[in-house]
Formats: sequence, C-alpha cells, structure tokens
Amino acid sequence: MTKGMLLDLAYAYGKLSFHQTQVSQRLAADLLPFIPSMTPGEVARCAKSFAFLKWLNLPLFEAFTQHLLSRVQDVSLSHVCSVLLAFARLNFHPEQEEDQFFSMVHEKLDPVLGSLEPALQVDLVWALCVLQHVHETELHTVLHPGLHARFLESKSPKDQSTFQKLVHINTTALLEHPEYKGPFLPASAVAPIPSPSNKKMTPLQKELQETLKALLGNTDKGSLEVATQYGWVLDAEVLLDADGHFLPLRNFVAPHLAQPVGNQPLPPGAKRIAFLRWEFPNFNSRSKDLLGRFVLARRHVLAAGFLVVDVPYYEWLDLKSEWQKSAYLKDKMRKAMAEELAK
Repeated sequence: MTKGMLLDLAYAYGKLSFHQTQVSQRLAADLLPFIPSMTPGEVARCAKSFAFLKWLNLPLFEAFTQHLLSRVQDVSLSHVCSVLLAFARLNFHPEQEEDQFFSMVHEKLDPVLGSLEPALQVDLVWALCVLQHVHETELHTVLHPGLHARFLESKSPKDQSTFQKLVHINTTALLEHPEYKGPFLPASAVAPIPSPSNKKMTPLQKELQETLKALLGNTDKGSLEVATQYGWVLDAEVLLDADGHFLPLRNFVAPHLAQPVGNQPLPPGAKRIAFLRWEFPNFNSRSKDLLGRFVLARRHVLAAGFLVVDVPYYEWLDLKSEWQKSAYLKDKMRKAMAEELAK
C-alpha cells in the first residue's frame, strides 16, 4: 500500500472509531518507514487519526516528534494544534527532546494564542495542562473574564464542554501553579452542576456504589457521587483517622466542595480518600494507560490533598462475590494509607 492509502485508511478508521487491534498495529508498523517522506501536514493528520483510534504506538509518535523538530520551519500553527491535541488525548510525552518539542509549541502558539477562535484557545491551553507544559501567560489568556463569559452563559453542549475544560484549566492554575496570581474563574462559575437523576449508571458504577453502601453502612461515614469545585466528580469520598477508622465527613472542613459543610479542621493524621472508577473507554486501546483527560483528573484529585483508590474495570471484573468486592476496597484503602505513611 502507498503512503496515501495508509493515511486515508488511518483517517477513515479513526473517524469511524473502528477499534481493531491488528488493523491499528499493522497501520502503525506500515506507516513508520514513510515518516521521513511525510509533510508536516501529513504527520499532523496521521497523529490526529491515531488519537481518534486511541492507539498510542510509541515508535510512531516518537518519529512524529523527531520529524516535526527536523522540519520546524515548515510546521504551521494548524499542524502544531493538531499534534498537540493528539498528544494530549493519548497523554503522550516524547521520551527524547521533550523540552525542544514544547519550546517549538510555545514559540508557534504564544504570539497568536489570544487571536485564535476562543474554543480553540481553550482546547490548546487545556492540552498543555494535560501534558504539564502550560505557561502562566497562557493560563492568563483563557481565564480572562472577557473569554469565559460566552461559554458560561451558553446552553449548547459544545460550549458547555468548552467551559468544563476552562474549569479544569482553572483547577490546574489553583492546584499546580502556586506562582499564578490570577485571574481565576468566579466562584459561582465553578460550583458543580448536579448530575441528572435519570442518568443511566454503568454496571461498574452501580456495583461499586452498592459495595460502598454495604461497606460504610452509615451515610455519615462517606459520600457517593461527590461533585467538586475542580470540575471532577468523585465516585465516593471517605475520611479516615490515623488508625484507619471512618470519621463523620460532614463535621470537617471540605475545601474541595463549592458549598462548605463542616467547620472542624481535620484531626492530625486523618486523610481524605477518593474512589475513582476507570471504565474501559477511559483507557488507550489495549492498554492500562489512562487517556490524558483522566490522567489530569487523577492528578488534580491528588493535588487537592486526597489519597486515591483507583477502581479500574479490569480489576473489578475479576471480583465475583460481594465479599471479594468489599475486601478489595478495604485492601486498597489500607494500601493507600500505608503508602502515605511510608512517605
């Protein structure tokens, strides 16, 4: 097959979300020798196609990076945008020359960022947040009141999705960039919107909630479906004292909630634990590596002071009885506390 055929196939499969392991493997392997003869536009298109497929082939993506750096004069802003968004979706960090690659990105992007279409500005800065290469000036550009007002007031799903990314950018600025002094989104804007009660639960979500309810017994000991001011929803939250016993959540200050509930400071050694379930679509294809969006979520929850209990679908599927599921969650909590103590 020619280079053009392979690129067209990758694009078509990506657009159709046709996830077939052998096809994706073969496409990546056959495209690799063609990389030196590709234009930056073809590289950008190819990266985008594999991002749609959620297929991260490391040799191929490293080759994309090297090729763009060797042809930096020919790389346009639209090429940079496509590649950056693809890398963020798959949480791909170049192993070699990462600093040079992101220097090129900032060089192309920073002078024109404020003049781009607002939703694209948000997408690009969000991608840099995912990849941990965002600059304060970029945070400032998209968190400026002049930009976010249109998304806050809009009811269209696309604009609401963009605003959700703005909340994640705001969280990155708050939790990961202490040197950033503002502006931030207004407190009223980041107040979480409750999930619709008729929203269908996934089997994993339903089973996890049932197991947690049985484990906690008393509703004072934990909360399910905790919407935080950081733009993420925790599957559950519990508070453990230094000895690993449950504490009543509502008595203690909870800075992660938009509306404060308690007023007591946490006792010495007490830790908040967040349960995060990871469904099959949250991962790269045929991988136990989370997609960029979910890596960002996990990182933010940790930065907010939680210990994290991950509940990935591939571990949960092995648990058959209620006893096994309950023992699994207890063990995960114990390990999280022990690891924190070891630090």
